[in-house]
Amino acid sequence: MTTVSSSRAVIRQKLVKTRIIATIGPASESAEMLRELVVSGVDIFRLNFAHGSHAWLSELVLKIRTISAELECPVGILGDLSGPKIRLGAIVGDEVQCNEGAEFRFIRGNQSDVPTDLTCTYEPLIDDVKPGDRILLADGTVAMVVVEKDSNGGWIRCLVIQSGKVRSRQGVNLPGVALSTPSVTEKDRKDLEWALQNQIDFIGLSFVRQAEDIRDLHRLIASHNPKVVPLIVAKIEKTEAIDDLENILDATDAVMVARGDLGVEAEISRVPILQKLIIRRCNELRIPVITATQMLDSMQTNELPTRAEVTDVANAVIDGTDAVMLSGETAIGAHPLQCVRMMDRIAVEAESLVVSADPAHLRDDEDRRARPITEAVTRGTIAAAEYLQADLIVVATVTGRTALALSRMRSKVPVLAFTDREDVARRMCLYWGVTPILNQVVQQSADALLQYVISWGRKNDVLRSGSKLIIVGHTNWLGETHDLMMVHVVP
Repeated sequence: MTTVSSSRAVIRQKLVKTRIIATIGPASESAEMLRELVVSGVDIFRLNFAHGSHAWLSELVLKIRTISAELECPVGILGDLSGPKIRLGAIVGDEVQCNEGAEFRFIRGNQSDVPTDLTCTYEPLIDDVKPGDRILLADGTVAMVVVEKDSNGGWIRCLVIQSGKVRSRQGVNLPGVALSTPSVTEKDRKDLEWALQNQIDFIGLSFVRQAEDIRDLHRLIASHNPKVVPLIVAKIEKTEAIDDLENILDATDAVMVARGDLGVEAEISRVPILQKLIIRRCNELRIPVITATQMLDSMQTNELPTRAEVTDVANAVIDGTDAVMLSGETAIGAHPLQCVRMMDRIAVEAESLVVSADPAHLRDDEDRRARPITEAVTRGTIAAAEYLQADLIVVATVTGRTALALSRMRSKVPVLAFTDREDVARRMCLYWGVTPILNQVVQQSADALLQYVISWGRKNDVLRSGSKLIIVGHTNWLGETHDLMMVHVVP
């Protein structure tokens, strides 16, 4: 496949509105596979900082940026901080059966000689919990309750209330327990510094508990005075985050519904409802939202997903998620390319049921992320585009805010967003329905942009004679700053 034909394939793919995020791992780290994943529909690659050295991650960034330039297609990068993830230490015999009614202890230190004495990577666990608190192990399949705490602080005694087998280094969850550790660990600080040096576009903050965690990360990023300031993605995976959701949404740039740990921390039957509520509120406040974890999990080994997985992805799209994310499916699975293609097929089918926002019914308190004039122009643009059955909405943007405002409207008319800033182009890879185009033409006249769009549209089989375009943007084309909307019919 030639560069030109690949580029055109990517551009056509990008007109699909739901964004796809793929996690990189051993199954997808080669330049050839990364390129095929972009051509198949990946908009953003996720780097999981819990795995891999900075040297390896730097190689991945170079590969992604090279592929992006070759295909003339912006590709975002999400750096996912590990956060204070708690894991079991080594267990005698590497695993132990926990039968209901059996007693175990958590002790200090990093090793134990007794199978029923457990250790963990989070030493303050013994200090933070109290009798009556639950401790969940092995992704929540095993549950214990604290029944006694050593007066000298050396151990806690627990009773198994849900039986199962646990293995060394499996995850530990403490639902409802206020942890004394900060949300950004020392490892996270080092990973963040690397991310800022490499101009990573999005930073995922794991195990967010309250809005102050987001503000702390904002301050930490600002202290480095980075050339490019990444968007913060608040990962909602703890019940404390649900309790402080409104304040978290006020502080963050984007949200991830991280259903893995959320399904352990909260009652698992609540997860679908919480997902829908979070997506709906993010849509109202114009905050990009990602739905993640086990979306096509069976495709790690199988070539086709289950019907339930297909329904899950489709429902997330219909609910209004901006992006769907693949984790193990593309990181370690046997069929990373098939997973992305399947995700795309499901999204295309589901998008026909996405309901456009009615500009007349939007509340003023939901419009805080755009200037009132910009908001008015974007509302008018959507109304005009749908009334005229336009083929494209074209945005000239410096910061991406106008594109984000249009994305929130969930119009069926695709949006092309032109910018001359690489960081803004990559940032817009997260916006539903927005195809970012990096080009210097936005610095010229409205006519120059119009002619470029028509040429681009004809070349890529998007526009033809009689096609209707609506151009909107925050510009200084007329000698001073203006927000404008222009309708054009292709001759």
